[in-house]
Amino acid sequence: MGYDFYIVGKDRAIRGTGPRDNLNLSALQGASVLDTMAHFGMTVEKDRPQWPTLEAYGLQLAHLSDTADLTEEQQRAKAAFVAAYQGVREAADDQPEGIPAYKLRFCDAFWTTPDEIAAALARYEAHPRYDCAELPFGDQTWSRFLAFLRAAQTAGGLRTL
Repeated sequence: MGYDFYIVGKDRAIRGTGPRDNLNLSALQGASVLDTMAHFGMTVEKDRPQWPTLEAYGLQLAHLSDTADLTEEQQRAKAAFVAAYQGVREAADDQPEGIPAYKLRFCDAFWTTPDEIAAALARYEAHPRYDCAELPFGDQTWSRFLAFLRAAQTAGGLRTL
Protein backbone atom coordinates (compact mmCIF):
# COMPACT_ATOMS: atom_id res chain seq x y z
CA MET A 1 0.00 0.00 0.00
CA GLY A 2 1.29 3.41 -0.89
CA TYR A 3 0.13 6.81 -1.96
CA ASP A 4 -0.53 7.65 -5.59
CA PHE A 5 -1.09 11.36 -6.17
CA TYR A 6 -2.32 12.56 -9.57
CA ILE A 7 -2.49 16.09 -10.93
CA VAL A 8 -5.86 17.01 -12.39
CA GLY A 9 -6.63 19.57 -15.05
CA LYS A 10 -9.12 22.41 -14.86
CA ASP A 11 -11.85 19.87 -15.70
CA ARG A 12 -10.89 17.94 -12.51
CA ALA A 13 -10.03 14.85 -14.57
CA ILE A 14 -6.68 13.14 -14.08
CA ARG A 15 -4.25 14.64 -16.56
CA GLY A 16 -2.17 11.57 -17.27
CA THR A 17 0.26 9.07 -15.82
CA GLY A 18 3.57 10.57 -16.94
CA PRO A 19 6.34 11.57 -14.54
CA ARG A 20 5.07 15.15 -14.35
CA ASP A 21 1.47 14.08 -13.75
CA ASN A 22 1.74 11.68 -10.84
CA LEU A 23 3.81 11.02 -7.74
CA ASN A 24 3.95 7.57 -6.18
CA LEU A 25 5.13 7.30 -2.58
CA SER A 26 5.59 4.22 -0.46
CA ALA A 27 3.42 3.88 2.64
CA LEU A 28 6.33 5.04 4.80
CA GLN A 29 7.12 8.02 2.57
CA GLY A 30 3.44 9.00 2.40
CA ALA A 31 3.05 8.80 6.17
CA SER A 32 6.17 10.92 6.58
CA VAL A 33 4.84 13.54 4.14
CA LEU A 34 1.48 13.67 5.96
CA ASP A 35 3.25 14.06 9.32
CA THR A 36 5.43 16.85 7.92
CA MET A 37 2.38 18.59 6.49
CA ALA A 38 0.67 18.43 9.88
CA HIS A 39 3.81 19.81 11.55
CA PHE A 40 3.73 22.84 9.27
CA GLY A 41 -0.04 23.30 9.68
CA MET A 42 -0.76 22.48 6.05
CA THR A 43 -3.55 20.00 6.77
CA VAL A 44 -6.77 20.46 8.68
CA GLU A 45 -8.57 17.68 10.49
CA LYS A 46 -12.12 17.23 9.26
CA ASP A 47 -14.43 14.27 9.31
CA ARG A 48 -14.37 12.23 6.15
CA PRO A 49 -17.75 12.74 4.45
CA GLN A 50 -20.14 9.83 4.25
CA TRP A 51 -20.72 8.25 0.87
CA PRO A 52 -24.30 7.95 -0.30
CA THR A 53 -25.67 4.43 -0.11
CA LEU A 54 -27.38 2.58 -2.92
CA GLU A 55 -30.15 1.58 -0.52
CA ALA A 56 -31.00 5.22 0.19
CA TYR A 57 -31.75 5.61 -3.52
CA GLY A 58 -33.60 2.31 -3.84
CA LEU A 59 -30.82 0.86 -5.98
CA GLN A 60 -28.65 -2.23 -6.13
CA LEU A 61 -25.13 -2.55 -7.49
CA ALA A 62 -26.44 -4.11 -10.71
CA HIS A 63 -28.36 -0.88 -11.43
CA LEU A 64 -25.07 0.99 -11.90
CA SER A 65 -24.05 -1.10 -14.89
CA ASP A 66 -24.15 0.65 -18.25
CA THR A 67 -26.00 -2.35 -19.64
CA ALA A 68 -28.68 -2.47 -16.93
CA ASP A 69 -32.25 -2.31 -18.21
CA LEU A 70 -33.70 0.41 -15.95
CA THR A 71 -37.14 1.85 -15.54
CA GLU A 72 -37.51 5.60 -15.78
CA GLU A 73 -37.70 5.83 -11.98
CA GLN A 74 -34.50 3.76 -11.63
CA GLN A 75 -32.74 5.98 -14.19
CA ARG A 76 -33.64 9.06 -12.13
CA ALA A 77 -32.50 7.32 -8.93
CA LYS A 78 -29.23 6.27 -10.58
CA ALA A 79 -28.58 9.83 -11.81
CA ALA A 80 -29.30 11.22 -8.33
CA PHE A 81 -27.00 8.65 -6.70
CA VAL A 82 -24.15 9.39 -9.13
CA ALA A 83 -24.59 13.14 -8.55
CA ALA A 84 -24.51 12.65 -4.77
CA TYR A 85 -21.43 10.44 -5.04
CA GLN A 86 -19.64 13.01 -7.21
CA GLY A 87 -20.70 15.73 -4.79
CA VAL A 88 -18.83 13.97 -1.98
CA ARG A 89 -15.70 13.52 -4.12
CA GLU A 90 -15.74 17.13 -5.32
CA ALA A 91 -16.65 18.84 -2.03
CA ALA A 92 -14.57 21.87 -1.04
CA ASP A 93 -14.70 24.74 1.42
CA ASP A 94 -15.20 28.26 0.09
CA GLN A 95 -12.33 29.58 2.21
CA PRO A 96 -10.03 26.67 3.03
CA GLU A 97 -7.46 26.89 5.79
CA GLY A 98 -5.40 24.06 4.32
CA ILE A 99 -5.95 20.61 2.86
CA PRO A 100 -8.41 18.36 4.70
CA ALA A 101 -6.18 15.48 5.78
CA TYR A 102 -8.72 12.83 4.76
CA LYS A 103 -8.32 13.89 1.11
CA LEU A 104 -4.72 12.73 1.22
CA ARG A 105 -5.05 9.79 3.62
CA PHE A 106 -7.69 7.90 1.66
CA CYS A 107 -7.41 6.63 -1.90
CA ASP A 108 -10.94 7.68 -2.81
CA ALA A 109 -10.08 10.26 -5.50
CA PHE A 110 -11.24 13.21 -3.40
CA TRP A 111 -10.51 16.46 -5.25
CA THR A 112 -7.87 18.56 -3.48
CA THR A 113 -8.54 22.02 -4.88
CA PRO A 114 -6.02 24.65 -5.98
CA ASP A 115 -7.37 26.91 -3.19
CA GLU A 116 -6.78 24.21 -0.57
CA ILE A 117 -3.26 23.72 -1.90
CA ALA A 118 -2.63 27.49 -1.90
CA ALA A 119 -3.79 27.74 1.71
CA ALA A 120 -1.55 24.82 2.69
CA LEU A 121 1.47 26.32 0.95
CA ALA A 122 0.81 29.71 2.54
CA ARG A 123 0.78 28.10 6.00
CA TYR A 124 3.98 26.25 5.15
CA GLU A 125 5.77 29.37 3.94
CA ALA A 126 4.61 31.33 7.00
CA HIS A 127 6.26 28.81 9.33
CA PRO A 128 9.49 30.19 10.85
CA ARG A 129 11.55 27.09 9.93
CA TYR A 130 10.16 26.23 6.52
CA ASP A 131 13.33 27.35 4.73
CA CYS A 132 15.28 24.49 6.32
CA ALA A 133 12.78 21.83 5.28
CA GLU A 134 13.83 21.75 1.64
CA LEU A 135 17.60 21.64 2.10
CA PRO A 136 19.19 19.20 -0.35
CA PHE A 137 20.38 16.67 2.23
CA GLY A 138 19.31 13.07 2.62
CA ASP A 139 15.89 11.91 1.47
CA GLN A 140 14.33 14.24 -1.08
CA THR A 141 10.76 12.99 -0.65
CA TRP A 142 9.57 16.22 0.96
CA SER A 143 11.12 18.41 -1.75
CA ARG A 144 9.66 16.18 -4.48
CA PHE A 145 6.23 16.34 -2.86
CA LEU A 146 6.32 20.13 -2.54
CA ALA A 147 7.31 20.53 -6.19
CA PHE A 148 4.45 18.21 -7.13
CA LEU A 149 2.03 20.14 -4.88
CA ARG A 150 3.02 23.45 -6.49
CA ALA A 151 2.52 21.99 -9.97
CA ALA A 152 -0.89 20.60 -8.93
CA GLN A 153 -1.96 24.02 -7.63
CA THR A 154 -1.38 25.68 -10.99
CA ALA A 155 -2.92 22.82 -12.97
CA GLY A 156 -6.27 22.27 -11.24
CA GLY A 157 -5.57 20.34 -8.06
CA LEU A 158 -4.89 16.71 -7.32
CA ARG A 159 -6.48 13.40 -6.48
CA THR A 160 -5.17 10.54 -4.35
CA LEU A 161 -5.82 7.05 -5.68
